Amino acid sequence: MSAQSKASKSNDPAGATTGRMARKRAITRASLLAAAFEVMADCGVDGAKIKDITDRADVGFGTFYNYFESKDDLASAVLDCMIDDLGRRNAVATKELREESPAFVFAVSTRLVIREAAKEPIWQWWAMRPDLLVDRLRDGFGPFAKRDIRDGINSGIFHIDAGDIDQAWALACWVMVGGIHDIVVGARTANDDGFVAQATAALLGLDFASAQRVSTYPLPDYPPASIDWHFSRAEVD
Repeated sequence: MSAQSKASKSNDPAGATTGRMARKRAITRASLLAAAFEVMADCGVDGAKIKDITDRADVGFGTFYNYFESKDDLASAVLDCMIDDLGRRNAVATKELREESPAFVFAVSTRLVIREAAKEPIWQWWAMRPDLLVDRLRDGFGPFAKRDIRDGINSGIFHIDAGDIDQAWALACWVMVGGIHDIVVGARTANDDGFVAQATAALLGLDFASAQRVSTYPLPDYPPASIDWHFSRAEVD
């Protein structure tokens, strides 16, 4: 391509317009997600009204359907952003533990997620839909968790076959969601996070004493939430 052709392409008004439109759409979508998080935190997912969300986002009611099919679709996207945020915060909180053992990283991350989930109305709404929540946890935390499981296998700490990592992670998600559900319905408290972490550690082949030790490790300082409302699970997939 000649220098003149490159210059013509870079100055293409249509391309510039498309770029501006894409940025505007991304900003509007992020505004709707941030507004939904606030409204759902106040009213719960069931109590949140689309009109209240669009008003808080300062967009027209009809604009909502240019971005989301339904309120449930919006709630899914909000949860995806929250999971992405927790994944990044867990990575920071467990950075030093990675030098000690992947088992500590996995157990501490499990406990931190459970404690955060117990505080947020959106997580509580999802806990009553366990099959759907498991799917989102599997995909959202999957890259982090499966990396830690693989590291644990390679270092001889986790005693499962490398070919079973996906299945082990799926089972761990069910255990985590079961723990979150029990906390939401009052059968357990957030302080029982260690019990859930111990169960997930046992799934990965740790003996009772080792699973108990990693699940009672002192929790590190947790970075404050900094949710990226521009995150999109579709872009990651």
